[in-house]
Amino acid sequence: MIHLFLVGLGGGALFAGLVELRKRSTLVDLLDPSPSTAQDKVADLPTEALDGLGRRLARLDDRYQSLVQTHLDPLLVSELREEQMRQIGSSGLRKLNDQEKANNRRLALGLAGLAVLGLKSLTRWPLTPIVLIVGLYNGWPWLRESWRIAVVERRLSLMHFLVLYLASLWFGGYYLVGMLGILLSSLGHKVEWLTQTVTRHSLTNLLGELPTRVWVLRDGNECSIPFEELLLGDILVLTAGHLAPVDGVVVNGAAIVDQHRLTGESQPVEKGAGDPVLATTLVLGGKVGVRVDKTGAETAAARIGEVLNQTVEQQEIRLADQFKSVERYRWPTLAGGCLGLVLRGPQTGLTILGANFMTSQIPLRLLTLLNGLGTGAERGVLIKDGRALERLPTIDTIVFDKTGTLTLDRQQVARIHHHPPFGEDQVLALAAAIEQRQSHPIAQAIRDEAAKRSLPLPSIEFAVLELGLGLKAEIDGQAVRLGSERFLLREGLELPQELVEIQTAAHAKGNGLVFLAVEGVLAGAIELTAVPRPEAVATVAWLKHNRFSIYIISGDQEAPTATLASELGIDGWFANTLPEEKADRIKTLKEQGKRVCFIGDGINDAIALRQAEVSISLRGATSVATDAAQVVLMDDDLSQLRVLWELAQGFENSLSANARQASRMSVLAGIGVLLLPLGLGYWSVELLWGLQIVAGIRIARQPLLHDLSK
Repeated sequence: MIHLFLVGLGGGALFAGLVELRKRSTLVDLLDPSPSTAQDKVADLPTEALDGLGRRLARLDDRYQSLVQTHLDPLLVSELREEQMRQIGSSGLRKLNDQEKANNRRLALGLAGLAVLGLKSLTRWPLTPIVLIVGLYNGWPWLRESWRIAVVERRLSLMHFLVLYLASLWFGGYYLVGMLGILLSSLGHKVEWLTQTVTRHSLTNLLGELPTRVWVLRDGNECSIPFEELLLGDILVLTAGHLAPVDGVVVNGAAIVDQHRLTGESQPVEKGAGDPVLATTLVLGGKVGVRVDKTGAETAAARIGEVLNQTVEQQEIRLADQFKSVERYRWPTLAGGCLGLVLRGPQTGLTILGANFMTSQIPLRLLTLLNGLGTGAERGVLIKDGRALERLPTIDTIVFDKTGTLTLDRQQVARIHHHPPFGEDQVLALAAAIEQRQSHPIAQAIRDEAAKRSLPLPSIEFAVLELGLGLKAEIDGQAVRLGSERFLLREGLELPQELVEIQTAAHAKGNGLVFLAVEGVLAGAIELTAVPRPEAVATVAWLKHNRFSIYIISGDQEAPTATLASELGIDGWFANTLPEEKADRIKTLKEQGKRVCFIGDGINDAIALRQAEVSISLRGATSVATDAAQVVLMDDDLSQLRVLWELAQGFENSLSANARQASRMSVLAGIGVLLLPLGLGYWSVELLWGLQIVAGIRIARQPLLHDLSK
């Protein structure tokens, strides 16, 4: 029956794959003419390098790789997690490197080997050479890695013992156990790739979706040109809603610009003639002509990307990496093998090498990890890099970015300053009436506060936007102006000393002011502040209860950073921090012996995200931040941090339970090998190994999360 099972398992899997490949070949040929198809990839190769058969094999391999990505990968790491990965990334398939492709081929050959092995046992055909060739091909990476560890690293590894044991199985005729061992290893290696996703950051990710066309000023006229034709020195015209795709300097006009994703500043800033405008910053209101000074890789955002790419970990996962967690057991294993060799001969010594069940922790760890990834995805926590689950229980320091992470990407009215005879509600109602048709965050905050107070809004006869710095309107026959200090000065109005002092105090707290004037008289000002996340206080309190050290690192000014730290009960904070300096701060904390988790959302956070042991971003963050982070909170809610830490603790507890069980079973198996007859001792090892795997799977699949409300 076992032979029929092997033929059915291997042959059935291969047949299903071939049928799917056949389906996909027609779909790819007919529906996917993009440059990423196999035909185009093959066409890029030298003609003399590939004959007709080679081209067909290359196309078949490309479709097989796509089949594995679309069918097997989601099955291994949960379809929900794969869907979440697509939500924060590109819609296309992840580009595989040569190592991943070779490992996928070994999986197919392993299934083919099982089918051939079953067919050999059923028919008695002379298929042993084919089985040996498949085994040698699939086992070659093990032999090569063992050689590298011994010669290059000059150390003894548990992997050497396992390779020696598997070799004894092959030469002893135990092909089934050897084939299954190598196949499971290839599957485990694949899971390692899937759960240690490291991506490089393209300029498109850094700069956002680059426009296909832009407006420029040519010979005094505005005209639309393709973005790729934009040249240094051109005057780029930006209006409300435009994301600056280049670095430049304002030469005419004025605008309000939100640049918190790049610089970390919580308040929008005014831009007029002579002021710099940076790529990735958003024009909220107004209209400016910007002389193009830097494009592409020369922009400030792209320079961050250059530094970021230099910090990306090497995207290479070695077979030996799977043994790191159990390498400490190599000496007891060697001692046991030597004891068996001395007491009962070479075969007993080799069998004891295989009685080290701690190696079962490698596939069981991956199974537990897949359990954690799936559970996290169900709770809205996307764990892109599985190593984060292993590292989280060791973290003792949490570092937050401020703007966009501890605060929301919107404003709220902090206070209304009125100048008699005008009252607070009158100032607010007039401002809300003027802002009725504006869409930027400041207008929204003013309208929300008026609605909260249930204020009736006067009707306006007209409203005119003036150079992005303010609005003019006529209400009840009176001329009303709303805008910045620069706008009022341009209109011939000066701030009274009282409002100058108010403005100084507001800026010291990191807040912004919008002034209101009626018939040439200052009526008052509306003070605006960033909105703290509603869950931030409870989240920080939970972290402090669990004795984490907590810091804020921000590119914003010192006053608002200190104010927020005080409100949340955070003792440590750093303000006016450049992107490179954020990473240096993280590095300094690590040099002090701290294990750091960094949580950020902006382009200016990406380098620091790479520097930390664990990095977390939020669903609403910039694409480069979610790309750089190991974990993404898909609900855009900091309270999910508790779910993440509880999940990591459950992961660690599961691994510990399995390790304790494996150690006990190893001792029992070793005693059996030494005391039982040779053949019976070998089969006792295999029986106990099977029991250990079954029991380990049960532990690995148990829920990792408990009721968090308790």
